[in-house]
Amino acid sequence: MNPVSQFVAIALALTFAVVAVLLWSMLRKPKSGRADAPDEDNARIYREELQELQDAVQSGDMAPADFDRARQDLSIRVVQDIPEATHAAANASSNSQRAVVSAVVLALVFPLLGAFVYLTLGDPMAVAEPSLAAHAGSDGTPDYAAMEAELKVKLQANPQDTQSWVLLGRTYRNQNQYDAAIEAYNRAVALDADDRLAIERVEVIAAKNGGQFAGEPWNVIRKILAKNPQHANALLLAGSAAFSEGQFKQALAYWTTLRGQLADGSQEALAVDNALRAAAEKAGVELSAQVTKAEPAANAASRISGRVTISDSVKSKADPTDVVFIYAQAEQGSPMPLAIMRTTVQALPLDFSLDDSMAMRPEAKLSGQSHVTVKARISKSGQAIPQPGDLIGTLPHVAVGAKQVKLTISEVVN
Repeated sequence: MNPVSQFVAIALALTFAVVAVLLWSMLRKPKSGRADAPDEDNARIYREELQELQDAVQSGDMAPADFDRARQDLSIRVVQDIPEATHAAANASSNSQRAVVSAVVLALVFPLLGAFVYLTLGDPMAVAEPSLAAHAGSDGTPDYAAMEAELKVKLQANPQDTQSWVLLGRTYRNQNQYDAAIEAYNRAVALDADDRLAIERVEVIAAKNGGQFAGEPWNVIRKILAKNPQHANALLLAGSAAFSEGQFKQALAYWTTLRGQLADGSQEALAVDNALRAAAEKAGVELSAQVTKAEPAANAASRISGRVTISDSVKSKADPTDVVFIYAQAEQGSPMPLAIMRTTVQALPLDFSLDDSMAMRPEAKLSGQSHVTVKARISKSGQAIPQPGDLIGTLPHVAVGAKQVKLTISEVVN
């Protein structure tokens, strides 16, 4: 049962429980003898008064003529009280009928009116859409531990859910729990032998090995490229593998092939262009005009680009495989990042670019701000939530559209 169905079932159960209690109160019968109590009391009073009159005559306290008059008066009172008793019974019957009518109206209208008001003013689908804020830390970045717990619950219920295994693997990877991530990817690949999953899996293996692709990672990459030389993910990772091994010209070859598949101005193309520039600089060669040409003004207007470096004063505190989060936050309001990217220390110094494609929420984007705060944080734990000992650099009041931003990681989070 999905969350919406569960919510509806619980709401209906509670509604009908409340209605049942009210109906019981309205329709239950009076206790035995309660309805006839007034008639019985009157009869008893009349009998007692008649007996008192008879005793008075026998004792000589009352004359027979007076007795007759008193008895006649008593009879008249009895006759007068009969309509009152009948009227009371009629009222009781009428009240009972009204209770039945009210109960029927309550049973039908109460649930329908409640449903109408909720559907008009509420949001029935909200229960199926947990907000990102529920999985965010103090700076708005995702809480991977909470995501991990939820995915484990899902997989206990459905171990054949390939996508959840992939998401669990990514969650572990973001926390630098590489053994657990590899195991999750193993389960995913066993369910779906997709080359893209195989590429993700060997990328994690390489990360576990300190960025080294020797062995299984390279074997998987070459096997996929042998089948499909244009496989985009394999080309991207092959370029990364070659770059990490100092084979910069080979990295250029892989990434240039990949770049030919991407549309000019797309976010993917811009990311590959940055990688090509870095490889060309290392290889000492010049890039083609296609890569070096200016970006379209429309794309650049809602983007922040620049370079992230790490200060020598804190460099010794960072390991090459430590995770780096680069993100932009609004100067006021929610701390949820407007755009965020993830890399590792070994990639620093890094030319970065933040734009709307990296938004965590569709309604909160860089293009909706004039100025933002840009941060780069090295997470020693791999967690997106800042921890004591993390290293951070902050650059306030950066104009959206700014280029050649220089951000240096130089402080330790206390």
